[in-house]
Amino acid sequence: MKFNSNGLFISFEGPEASGKSTQIKLLAYFLKKNKIPFLITREPGGTKIAEKLRRIILDKKANITATEEILLLMSARMNHINNIIKPALKEGKIVISDRFADSTFVYQGHVNKYGMKKTIDLHRILLNNFLPIKTFLFILPVNQIIKRLKKRNVTNKYDKIDTSFHKNVINGYMKLSKNKRRFIFIDALNSTNEINDKIVKSINNLILK
Repeated sequence: MKFNSNGLFISFEGPEASGKSTQIKLLAYFLKKNKIPFLITREPGGTKIAEKLRRIILDKKANITATEEILLLMSARMNHINNIIKPALKEGKIVISDRFADSTFVYQGHVNKYGMKKTIDLHRILLNNFLPIKTFLFILPVNQIIKRLKKRNVTNKYDKIDTSFHKNVINGYMKLSKNKRRFIFIDALNSTNEINDKIVKSINNLILK
């Protein structure tokens, strides 16, 4: 497959246990097989500095306010964009991020009640509204999220078994994505192959534009 591009930035978003990581691995396999240059990264994280901040942000024992958490996330993201994402895009790679700014808008802005609009405005001011060209948004019913989380070890404060929390997360994503063409909705109840086919088709459409 021929790939002529100045680089594409794509993110995967959604509630916990929605299958994002599995699909990122499958997309990476497709891109590698077709000799398309790509880079996989994640947020919070992606650089040494950002990974250190990630440990603080996700630490269940960390005593930080919502405002402090958002500022840490913005700092980590700025470092991530400048040192990893933008250089990879300049090299013509497809950059795939497991979560990006939308997670901050939803988890910190909406769920933690800092204010989604305030969080979006802060991102616009500090990071020049740097966003992916497309975002795959995974949607999964709350009962399925809880069911899946019970099967794995809780690794951070957002993996908690709390129905109201995860319902609020989904509501936040739906509010954020309303009337925005950047989002491609993924029904996480579909089979792994069905989801992969939809993602690959969407990527092909972007590449061939």
